[in-house]
Amino acid sequence: MRLLVFEYACAGGEGGEPFYEEGRAMLAALVNDCQKAGFDAVTTLLHPEFNDGSIPGEIIQVRGGLLESAREEMRRNDAVWIIAPETRGRLLDLTRQAESMGKQLIGSSADAVEICGDKLVMNHLLQSEVNTPESKPFDGTSGTFPCVVKPVDGAGCENTFLVRDHAGFASLKLPEGTGFITQPFIAGGHFSAGLVSYNGEVELLGICHQKISIDAQIRFEGVEGPIKYLHKEKVAAMARAVKSAIPGLRGYWGIDFIDDGTGMLTLVEVNPRLTSSYALYSSASRFNIPRYAIEGAAQ
Repeated sequence: MRLLVFEYACAGGEGGEPFYEEGRAMLAALVNDCQKAGFDAVTTLLHPEFNDGSIPGEIIQVRGGLLESAREEMRRNDAVWIIAPETRGRLLDLTRQAESMGKQLIGSSADAVEICGDKLVMNHLLQSEVNTPESKPFDGTSGTFPCVVKPVDGAGCENTFLVRDHAGFASLKLPEGTGFITQPFIAGGHFSAGLVSYNGEVELLGICHQKISIDAQIRFEGVEGPIKYLHKEKVAAMARAVKSAIPGLRGYWGIDFIDDGTGMLTLVEVNPRLTSSYALYSSASRFNIPRYAIEGAAQ
């Protein structure tokens, strides 16, 4: 089986530059694991300026438009593994493209990506299943303070802001081109979990601590782990509930949550794709993650 592993930032995707180092770490670990899993060939698309020799496998340089290059390589391969942000529908468009070509998709379905890429839709769907923050469209005037304002389709804390009062709304300078939502600010520790779905089950790979800088603008600064976590079973139960509500979550995916310090967990995000913690889970896992992800993709 020929596999295309497509990582958006390393391929030169617009807006992906800030995430290149994170993307390269994910890509290198994943391609190595896919080779160990026994794929006949593993192909990766890289933008010429990023081809520094650190990524194994067959390297195809992006020439011309990124989406055109991606479509061409999808045609040449039997299976596709897509790593891209949900922002502005990037992951959804690429996933739909692979599905329309009839390729084996190692990852979540377009339906699942569409749900997780809209935080209002996702929270409405999950609010009866797990503890989620109340989410409303941001209208620039109302909110329960302090509150968080963030893109409806954001990833990696991009353009995410903490607002403490009504005056804070007036000083916000939000980029155009996307909708925003508001959620109450939840104090506590920030964590993420890596998951693999296979044979109808959800395997918890581990839990990492997220380094989040909280100021007027909230920033994601990386992950540490895997860590020992007291409420691991609660996280596993949360993941099973999410998977039950969104059955198209397949292969590797992740969740982000907040622990208020008493064991009360609040689900913040569902990531229907490879996450920045992958390299950490890969080195610590007792099994080859892509083998399990492939089984999950066949469900």
